[in-house]
Amino acid sequence: MTKLFVLDLDGCVTHPFITPDWESITRIRELNILSRSDKSIPSLSICTGRPYAYAEAIAQWLDIQNPIVFESGGGVYFPNEQRLEFAAPFFEHFDKVQEMKQWIEHLVETKFPDVLIEFTKKTDAGLVHSDEAKIVEMFELATDYVYKNYIDFEVHRTAASVNIILKDCSKGSGIKWLSKLLGITLDEIAYVGDSSGDISALKIVGTPYTPANGAPELDVFAKRLRGETSIGVLEAYEELISFNRREMSLVD
Repeated sequence: MTKLFVLDLDGCVTHPFITPDWESITRIRELNILSRSDKSIPSLSICTGRPYAYAEAIAQWLDIQNPIVFESGGGVYFPNEQRLEFAAPFFEHFDKVQEMKQWIEHLVETKFPDVLIEFTKKTDAGLVHSDEAKIVEMFELATDYVYKNYIDFEVHRTAASVNIILKDCSKGSGIKWLSKLLGITLDEIAYVGDSSGDISALKIVGTPYTPANGAPELDVFAKRLRGETSIGVLEAYEELISFNRREMSLVD
């Protein structure tokens, strides 16, 4: 039985620079609220590469009360306590993270002056732009630089962002953190993600999904949904509820 449904944000619930599908977002929120009185409905959490403020805002949209993971696995925010906690590997590699941010700033200043740096990030470095061609170019430069100089980091991209993260602060480690905090097993968790940065999480949960717009390589790790972004997430949510109710009826 699935007790927790964890959502990636960009490419799943949201998409940078595009207004969300509010109808599906509203229904996802309604189901999450119902999960407090109906055991067949998994409650929601978030595991995103985005910084705390972005993740906290989406958690408000969806009325999420569980802890949420931001910056891949770099930190957890506790909505009911309004408290932040950062992963131990961040403190161990603090100086290297700062070096990485300086390199990112130099890259933007010299080659990509119109690209946005995610300045509020603490445990990793991120770049955002609406032009996917620029994202691909930056991703290739970052990959070459990071893998030659920093063995503790890895690089991922979406259609709108490049993220340089600590290997020990991946979405997989973020999911394990949530599992421990909530006292549930990995088999009781479902996750939806759309990019290479989600693979470490998709590989370990009981029920992995990717939306119709997810990267092709995710088909090896996850069930591909018919709908894109939040429409696909709602499809997965409803499927999980159906599976849970069927399982509960067999027990009864």
